[in-house]
Amino acid sequence: VALTFDDGPHPTVTPQILDILQKYDVQATFFLVGQRVQQHPEIVQRIVEEGHEIGNHTWSHPNITTLPINGVQQEFIKTNEAIIAATNYAPTVFRPPYGATSDTLEKLLPIPSVLWSIDTLDWQHRDPQQTIAIVNKHLHNNAIILMHDIHQPTADALETIILNLQHANYDCVTASEILL
Repeated sequence: VALTFDDGPHPTVTPQILDILQKYDVQATFFLVGQRVQQHPEIVQRIVEEGHEIGNHTWSHPNITTLPINGVQQEFIKTNEAIIAATNYAPTVFRPPYGATSDTLEKLLPIPSVLWSIDTLDWQHRDPQQTIAIVNKHLHNNAIILMHDIHQPTADALETIILNLQHANYDCVTASEILL
């Protein structure tokens, strides 16, 4: 399974998530918003240093299907530039905000888009127990689990999620490893 985190980095929640991932030697994929990368480059450096995958999640988190093509390109390029400036690392995957995409947009972007197969809805309910229950209920081989590293309840749920995955003999890999 792939643990994926959207919308960060967050100055306090993302480091907590990184600490938990490090404790259990688990790799994850972080889909970063360019504006936040610019605000917290040191956290992005840590993500890369600890071996996690970085994904582009646009500069300002718009629904890209409502933008002109050049607007989509600007959102993508500006975010890539911020990530490279912070880490000397170019994102390997892209996640469109809200999962909103089209065939035209998929062909436009130079890296693969990654959606998800389990939406924890952590951004909506903000309840660690509900996040854990949703993962447990929908868990399957090669699952890509969507969470957000900007909400404290997600960090609060993560250790239990990892322990449950390990108990069920799942390995945590990056999103790219699922896609290969």
